[in-house]
Amino acid sequence: MSNDLVDIRDVFASVEAEHLKTQEAKIASFLEKIQNPYEFRVGSVIVRTSFGSGVTMDECFANYLAAI
Repeated sequence: MSNDLVDIRDVFASVEAEHLKTQEAKIASFLEKIQNPYEFRVGSVIVRTSFGSGVTMDECFANYLAAI
């Protein structure tokens, strides 16, 4: 099962290379590449994500992509 999950390091590397795209285009590209933003790998470690602080996933990723 873990081999089916996308390694987020590969996704971030490819999205960072898209520095000329708009924030919305970066978000769309990220979501297309990660396939499941709530469950992915970092190397051999499986990560399951949830947000309980009232901040949406869209807001978190928009903040990240605005910073790169």
